Amino acid sequence: MKIKFCGFRTLEDVEKAKALNIDAMGFIHFTESKRFVDIQTIKQFTDIIPNDKEKVIILVNPERATIDSIINHTGITTIQLHGNEPISTVQYIRQQNSNLKIIKALPAVNQQTLLTSIDYYKHSVDQFIIDTPSQSYGGTGKTYDWKILDTIHDVDYLIAGGINYENIQKIENLSLHHTGYDIASGIETNHKKDLNKMLEIIKLLKGAQ
Repeated sequence: MKIKFCGFRTLEDVEKAKALNIDAMGFIHFTESKRFVDIQTIKQFTDIIPNDKEKVIILVNPERATIDSIINHTGITTIQLHGNEPISTVQYIRQQNSNLKIIKALPAVNQQTLLTSIDYYKHSVDQFIIDTPSQSYGGTGKTYDWKILDTIHDVDYLIAGGINYENIQKIENLSLHHTGYDIASGIETNHKKDLNKMLEIIKLLKGAQ
């Protein structure tokens, strides 16, 4: 199972996670998010994270100047689009740097809408994240009915939205075809990353360290 820990805001929290057995670390560059970090800070983060981890920046309906700045001034390896971006935005990123991985986050509105959105993006992006619907484009810490995912096959997608140790256990008992989890609030205590919570989830999904 792939593990993406997301929403890092401080060097202290990045230091806690950078050597752990996870696949990706994410940083949110969206000013309306409580976990917003600026480009200079993201550069500091990406400079100290080892290359065995994806370094993911989360953007919401970004302007091309923002995309350019991120590609040119950080060590990011992956861009996660979390808004209502058209395929042309994906194409623009590919033109600027063909080596970047692109993730598209989708809200779990209902089964048919989800399948339609996946069909729209699946030939353009590398991975999906399916999150709890919200007007603020995620970050709610709330779950949704995971059973609406049971018709999604042959697609690389992570489950997000209120994911924590207990909810992962519940999801693992369902017959879904997800490839991993995207976790932010579920690895925090008092708005800081909690090493014990991170280690518990890693042990659950990847075995003992």
